[in-house]
Amino acid sequence: MDPDDWGYFLSRTFDEWQKRDVGHVLVNVFETAVVQMMGRAAQTCVTAEFCGKALAVEHDGEVYSCDHFVYPEWSLGNIRATHLGEMAFSARQQRFGYGKRDSLPAYCRQCRHLKLCWGECPKNRFVRSPDGEPGLNYLCSGIRRFHDHAAPVLRQFARQSA
Repeated sequence: MDPDDWGYFLSRTFDEWQKRDVGHVLVNVFETAVVQMMGRAAQTCVTAEFCGKALAVEHDGEVYSCDHFVYPEWSLGNIRATHLGEMAFSARQQRFGYGKRDSLPAYCRQCRHLKLCWGECPKNRFVRSPDGEPGLNYLCSGIRRFHDHAAPVLRQFARQSA
């Protein structure tokens, strides 16, 4: 997927949603942006400051930090041997969760949309920022395009909902 096409798609879909569907059709990415514009926490992990609240449990009982990170290096243990709560609140899982915010490149930390995006999902952070720093989200330009486009309406929705 081309990142700019993603931003175009989100923007056009947002336009249709805000004209016809607000209050009738839930589009989580848009609803979450309104909530975040109100200064509240994200409703989804993708746009939250921290990750790690959606563990993945495989059929064999193996538990992973996230369903996007079901790889041996992200295993927290097995529910046959360790209580799920112990894994969910472990120091390792906390490092995983805070790593989302703490690993952002300076380009993201300086972005006017930081509190609406938080670098999106770390699984997509595999390109370099314009200044060469690793860890930029592949979809960044599209996400910025969407937030530049939608911000005035999102602010209006946030004021009306406050």
